[in-house]
Amino acid sequence: MEAPSPRYILSRAAFLVAALVVVLYGYSFVKKYQRKAAIFAELESITSDSSFFQQFYAEDARKSLARAIGLIAEATTLGVEPNTSIDRSLGIEPKFFENEYEHEDIPAREEIIRYCLRGNYENFLKLGYTADFHTLDSLKSGVFPPIPSGPQSGRKPEIATLIPPALSPGMDKVIANLEIRPPQTEDHKPTDIELAAAKQLTRDLASARIIEDPVRDRILAGLAALAPTPAPLPAP
Repeated sequence: MEAPSPRYILSRAAFLVAALVVVLYGYSFVKKYQRKAAIFAELESITSDSSFFQQFYAEDARKSLARAIGLIAEATTLGVEPNTSIDRSLGIEPKFFENEYEHEDIPAREEIIRYCLRGNYENFLKLGYTADFHTLDSLKSGVFPPIPSGPQSGRKPEIATLIPPALSPGMDKVIANLEIRPPQTEDHKPTDIELAAAKQLTRDLASARIIEDPVRDRILAGLAALAPTPAPLPAP
């Protein structure tokens, strides 16, 4: 029996290598697709009304926010933009035409969720975090690792409330009311910017029928009382 020629062997080897590449690429594509679907499903669970606006415990709300930010960060490593992940968490499919849904009004609750997740993801980046294995692994358990860089490097970030629970008991259990920040001193006083954000969230929660109008008015009055006292003007 005549031995195969070197040319034949090389052609068969090239075919097998090409076939192996195709199989590995297909496997990688399927695994990537499955992980994206799992991320969107987990985010959708976190952004449901019963989860995002009504956690049983404050610690669960903080952990849920951390997990959501971790999922959005992980999705970016799979080529999914943060806004797309947030849209998919709300059940919004990708638009195939620019004018699709152009005239649809966005429900108030969706706006609150979108603003919260997008803002907190931006804070995540500003604190120097990246979607590395250690960070994502920690966030899966609902815990932020130490800040990796900057003036607060090595310290844990703070998950603060925009609307103080003292003004509305239970607000520390509302994910929409949480914000990732650098650690603050115990005697930290809210800034004008923080108070403005809290007031806007209060109005948005009322518009979304999460809180009633009398509660909105009470919170706004309490926030106004927290405003810094202006320094006296120098005498002429």
